[in-house]
Amino acid sequence: MSGLSDSEILFYGGIAVMAVSVVLIIVCAVFFSFRWKRLKKRLEHEYGVLKR
Repeated sequence: MSGLSDSEILFYGGIAVMAVSVVLIIVCAVFFSFRWKRLKKRLEHEYGVLKR
């Protein structure tokens, strides 16, 4: 192997999993933000603007 102990592999693997999770959270947030804007525009077109 590369000279890493089992605990080091778990440690760096955990950091890698957290980094991937953060990237996926950002991608999902952007995706759902655009979807929300499209849905809001469609609902306003079909039902009109709601007054609060």
